[in-house]
Amino acid sequence: MDIYQSDNQDHISQRTVVSQVMERLKQLIASGHYRPGDRLPTEQKLAAMFGVGRSSIREAIKVFQHLGVVESRTAKGTFLRDRADISSEAITWALLLGDDDLQDVMELREAIESVCFARLSEGVTAGSADALNVIRELDAQVRVMHEAAESSEAQRLVEADYRFHGHIVAAGGNKLFRALYANLNAFMSEEIRRSYTETESLAEVARDHQEIVQALRTESPRRCRERHQEHFDRTRKLLRMSATRQPATI
Repeated sequence: MDIYQSDNQDHISQRTVVSQVMERLKQLIASGHYRPGDRLPTEQKLAAMFGVGRSSIREAIKVFQHLGVVESRTAKGTFLRDRADISSEAITWALLLGDDDLQDVMELREAIESVCFARLSEGVTAGSADALNVIRELDAQVRVMHEAAESSEAQRLVEADYRFHGHIVAAGGNKLFRALYANLNAFMSEEIRRSYTETESLAEVARDHQEIVQALRTESPRRCRERHQEHFDRTRKLLRMSATRQPATI
C-alpha cells in the first residue's frame, strides 16, 4: 500500500494549507523517505497525496525553493538539495526577529564550543597535526588582539575574538556546529562588545585568550576544559554586569 493512501481524515484541512503542506513534506524528508538528490513527486501527485489544490503545493514548493531546500530543473522536475545549499538567511532572520536574550545566545554558543574545545584539547594532547595547526591559528588571533588592545581598536579586537572562537568550533569537525556558529555572528559580536564594556582594559581580553592557548599547550585535556569554562563564566558575569546598565535583548 502506498504510504500516501489514507482515508479522508488524513487529508490536510483548508486552514493554513500551505504551512501544513510544508510540514508534511518536512516529515517525509525527516523520515528519510526523500533524500538529497531525490526527485519529488509532481504537483499533481502531491496534491492528490495531501488532498489539497495544486496551487497550495506550488506555493509550498516556492517557499522551499527560496530557502534552498529544493530546486526545479526544466523538464526534469523538482529535486531535494543538500544541506550545504540551504540558505542561512532563514536561520539568521529567525534569530534577529526573536526576543532572545544575549544570555540565551551565550548558552547556545557555550554548548557548541565546549564540545569542539574538548575535541581540540584531546587532539593537541595526541599530537594531531590538524590540532597543532589550529593552535597556530589561535596564536595569530591573539597577536591581533594584543595589537588591537594597544591601539584601542575595540572593533578590531571584537573581530579577532570572533575568529578565535570560530577556529575552535571548526576544530570540532561538526559542519552543523560551524553553520550555527556562523549564523550567530551578529549576536556574538554584540555579546563580545558588551562584555568589553565591563573589562578593566582591552589588554585583559587578549591575556584571557592567550591563557586559553597556553593551557592547550601545557595542560591536560581536563584542565584545558576547566580553563575554557572559566572563560565562559567570566564572559557571562561581564554580560550580567552590562545588563544592569543597558537592555540585554536584541
